[in-house]
Amino acid sequence: MRQITYRYRFLHAILDRLVGLLPASRVPGACQPLRSSPQSLLVLKFGGMGEAVLAGSLLRTLKERHPSLRIDFLIEDRVDGVVNAPAAGETYSYHPRKDGLRRALRILRQVRQARYGAVIDFEQQSLLTALFVRMTGIPARLGFSPAVPSPRARMFTHLVQLREGESMWHSFLQLSRIIDPGIPESLQTVPLPCSEQKLDWLKTWRRTRGIGDPATRMVALHLGVGPSAQYRRWPLERFQDLASALARQFPDIVFVLTGSNAEKHLARRFGEHLPGRSVDASDLGDIQSTAALLGQCDLLISADTGIMHLAAAMGTPTVGLFGPNTPRCWAPVGPRATYVYVTRQKCSPCINSYRRQIPETCVAAEESACMWDISVEDVLRAAASVADPRRLGSLLPQPGGPDAGTFPIHQAAPPGPRADLGGSKRPDPSALRG
Repeated sequence: MRQITYRYRFLHAILDRLVGLLPASRVPGACQPLRSSPQSLLVLKFGGMGEAVLAGSLLRTLKERHPSLRIDFLIEDRVDGVVNAPAAGETYSYHPRKDGLRRALRILRQVRQARYGAVIDFEQQSLLTALFVRMTGIPARLGFSPAVPSPRARMFTHLVQLREGESMWHSFLQLSRIIDPGIPESLQTVPLPCSEQKLDWLKTWRRTRGIGDPATRMVALHLGVGPSAQYRRWPLERFQDLASALARQFPDIVFVLTGSNAEKHLARRFGEHLPGRSVDASDLGDIQSTAALLGQCDLLISADTGIMHLAAAMGTPTVGLFGPNTPRCWAPVGPRATYVYVTRQKCSPCINSYRRQIPETCVAAEESACMWDISVEDVLRAAASVADPRRLGSLLPQPGGPDAGTFPIHQAAPPGPRADLGGSKRPDPSALRG
């Protein structure tokens, strides 16, 4: 089975291989909290919007509990405004696919001069971030030890062992509790702060799209899953069937379609199915705009994506859809979040986040078979468990009740077995665009 590999600049790849030659090490038992709270903290996080949402929630909690703690960030542009919101400290920006050794050494020199009391590396596998942390000379170095023996464990003074079957939120939480053991185990994610300026922008944005009335029921649908592993998507036909069922129940409902600029084709195809009932909210310009919008939605339905985690953190009723990957690792975390994982496929889960194993293509006889296993009824049942009944009422009438039989659901069937099961070819992007 071919796996998706993470792409580095050529120099990064060489350094990564050289560090990988160091003897592997395991975590030497349970990690103890720091003896005293640091006055300054450096945080590393690159990529992974969902991970950035989780890390940002913990860091905002730390800042709230320790107002005098200075928190600075070494991050990638695409998580800027998430992991470091609000941007109270200094931000060092580094893009792994563009920036080279010279910029890394310049940042390293600045970090060493800043004399931080502690550093947290929220990356789980990267040998290069671990090496950078070791070279900073910061006395308290916190990071993860992968699920398999790795030289990474040698770079840190305080480690959390990643264990398959444990949620990533729990692992992130344990890392933060090394700095502050008083952070409760039951902690939930916290919303991204939205400025008055951003809320004023959102009011104008809604008004210009005909959904300015606060009473408007808005259900957000995140149709895509990003650039890779397209087999993680819930089929567009199922999203359309779900929307049709909800539209029959709530004639005034509006569907807010989130996504990136590259996923606008999905929003366009969805809009053709329900003309006048959807609003394209893809590529709003920055993640704070999307967060503000999600915070005013009555429900979000999404596969396992960063937007799923963002909506859950904003307190939006959220339903995550899982098939190739397991919710044991990445279930949405929030006060009104749940998930659907009902696949009957023996190959599921085929994604192992703790080992960074992601098949390049779907290996099932039927493309995205585990996602086709999720029915519209499954999603409605999960949504009913988290949605505000004052806004969406009873999403699923009770069997035999007075509304029984008034909520007809048409559901598209999967396309059938594929002829080519070689597993080495990428999905045809034109087929995904329709």
